[in-house]
Amino acid sequence: MRSAPLLVLALLTATPSLAELDSFGLGTGRDGPLNVTTTGRVINYTTPVRSDAPAGASVLRVDLVGSIKAQSLVLVHQSAGFSSTTASGGASPVTPGVVGRWELARVSSVTAPGTVRLTAPLAYSYSVPGAQVVAVPEYTDVNVSATGSIVAPPWDGNSGGIVAFLSTSKLVNDGVISADGMGFQGGVFANHSALTGCTALDLSAAAGGAAKGEGVAVFRFGSGGGRGNLVNGGGGGNCHNAGGGGGGHGNVGGTGGRTASDTDSSRAAGGLGGSHMKYSLIDQALFGGGGGAGEGNDGVGTSGGAGGGFVLVRAASVTGAGKFTANGASVSPTTGGDGAGGGGAGGAVIVRSGSQMACGEVQALGGSGGRVTDTVRQLGPGGGGSGGYALVQGSPLGTCPITVTGGAAGTTDFDGTVHGAGAGGVGASQQLIVAYQAPAKPTISAPANGAVGVASRPKFAGSTDPGLRVIVYVDGVELVQYGAGADGQFVGSYPSLKDPLSVGDHTVTVVAESFGAYSPPSSTTFSVAATLEDGGVLVPPILVVPEDGETLGPTPLFAGVAPNGLTVGIEVDGQPETITIPVDAFGRFRYQVPAETPLPPGPHFVTVHSHTETGESGPFSQATRFEVVAVAPDSGTGTVDAGTGTLDAGTGETDAGTDAGTNTPDAGVFDDVPVMVVPAEGEVVDSTPLFAGAAAPGASVSIEVDSEVVATVVSDATGAFRYPVPEAQALSVGTHSVSALVAGSVTGASETRSKATGFEVRGPSNLDVGCGCGASPTGVLGGWALLWGLAAAARRRRQ
Repeated sequence: MRSAPLLVLALLTATPSLAELDSFGLGTGRDGPLNVTTTGRVINYTTPVRSDAPAGASVLRVDLVGSIKAQSLVLVHQSAGFSSTTASGGASPVTPGVVGRWELARVSSVTAPGTVRLTAPLAYSYSVPGAQVVAVPEYTDVNVSATGSIVAPPWDGNSGGIVAFLSTSKLVNDGVISADGMGFQGGVFANHSALTGCTALDLSAAAGGAAKGEGVAVFRFGSGGGRGNLVNGGGGGNCHNAGGGGGGHGNVGGTGGRTASDTDSSRAAGGLGGSHMKYSLIDQALFGGGGGAGEGNDGVGTSGGAGGGFVLVRAASVTGAGKFTANGASVSPTTGGDGAGGGGAGGAVIVRSGSQMACGEVQALGGSGGRVTDTVRQLGPGGGGSGGYALVQGSPLGTCPITVTGGAAGTTDFDGTVHGAGAGGVGASQQLIVAYQAPAKPTISAPANGAVGVASRPKFAGSTDPGLRVIVYVDGVELVQYGAGADGQFVGSYPSLKDPLSVGDHTVTVVAESFGAYSPPSSTTFSVAATLEDGGVLVPPILVVPEDGETLGPTPLFAGVAPNGLTVGIEVDGQPETITIPVDAFGRFRYQVPAETPLPPGPHFVTVHSHTETGESGPFSQATRFEVVAVAPDSGTGTVDAGTGTLDAGTGETDAGTDAGTNTPDAGVFDDVPVMVVPAEGEVVDSTPLFAGAAAPGASVSIEVDSEVVATVVSDATGAFRYPVPEAQALSVGTHSVSALVAGSVTGASETRSKATGFEVRGPSNLDVGCGCGASPTGVLGGWALLWGLAAAARRRRQ
């Protein structure tokens, strides 16, 4: 079992920081206004990620930091990432998994040439190759004139393909904001010998396979050939003059045209269209797949078209007659008798407005397949690329048509037919007629902040904006999701398939989400207690002896009260629990360090904790420090002067009690009835024994010996009280009884009294050396064995 110092250390350092989900809204406006009047303006710097960055990481290793500065906003995007060994020719649809995941993050600092540190950990994992970082400007006003355009830098196989910016004020777009043809690249045409009859999905150029288009699978661009599509990358034409397949994205790309009619029997060996990538644009965004190349032997065939990239725009308002586009590239006609390439698929466009939304058009069109101009033979045209994905949000939502149609199949000039080539499928679009804004910070009502004794499977409750998705994290890890009702309230149970929470402190964080916009996080802390079978929870035991700072012999006594534990674990000097002892019917426990294993001289500390029926450990008691000194062999009573050995705070001893304040039991632990712990029933003591026990913290406790009050003491913050009988009040030899009395109890009783404890005083020659508290180990064993027997028959558990 874990020791107290390790537990404290875990509470101080092990809680992970929660990732900063996308609550950036419309940005800060830190880059001021932007006016674009010329074509081809590139506003985004991109750089590939050069080492894997797991979720929770706050450092990115990139190629070059470039224009990324401290306080910059960046977009981290997993642009590709399917294994290079992914089989070609896969069926549609395909779920992209982690590919296409993206998030915004704030930069805290950069170190050249390639280290970017973030202000908060990443929410998702990013792997190489295929991940990139994009600098995202944060403007105030943005104006794009009718003669102006903002374009993405082209994807080069490592980074690029994305145009992204935020605007705190109005965006007036009368031009074009575009990532047309900036996505996955098309297969490059390569001249072959005139080969016939091949059908393989994977086929080298020398064997008659044209290059596949690029897609989400990571491979050395241009090295793959054959008619099989590589996920959303279109397949290349196979053998004599077949056409390339169109790229896939929001649907399936079109198949490439057949082989030459005169020499290869018009076989269906054109490239297969790229796969339909099925996902939600709220969560991910992919590039359009590249089209496959046409096959040829006359040096006049065409390459596949590149897919569209990714456009991300958020502004307070969006107006203007301009367009937002991420179209796949169409393929130019061949100039003679070779097969044509397939068109690129449309990419992804997200335009979100905090108020009115109007534009000329939003497009994620698939590119058209290439036309074959040979009029003598019937050869293979290219298949069309599929449409992409588009999302438009704003209120009021004015005129802003969305077009995500697939590209047309190419034709052959021989007879004007497609000769087996297919058009790309229609992509997916979505309109949200609600203003874009980050939700308000939610509130948490359960568990309450600072709550203790919380069940290990707690209920979570709170409020947020009506109808939102609520994500609950515990200790920085997502646990469960709920939906807020029409009144904004959410409530839910702990997931049955999840492991219960460990005993100790935890943090719950709640984030509300609306269509990919996240609220600021709201957090509370609470403490989970070990739960008993009757529903009660374990409270910390109270160590009555020794007293903090006491000086003792090498075989000290550890004794106290565990209000509702079944057994108690004792840990000395932070070592794992090796001592487990029972408690009696009154919750008392007692352990004498054996003479065979004495503690070495020097400073020590001890903590105790209770166990449930199943052995689960409860919270630790406050750590008690003490110092052990060697005892002279001829010591008569074994009593050590408690006033001589205060532990020096500068010894460097680990402070196991740093969090002890959270473990203080409430006043109801003992039902206002004090408990005598020392001496034990029937114990033999000297004439100045120690009387000690437990009550409610801060209680005024009267010590009665033989029904006469001899002293009044106040219990400490843990509930322990102690009274060492002074020499002036030395007890006579013989039998006595002691009890503790508390006046003015919380329950309304005028006074409450502990059960009387009988003990015997004898002369010093009759006492054995040992505990350092005036008690005889021999007497202890008999009395406490009796009490443990009573516990089996009449145990009362206090909650």
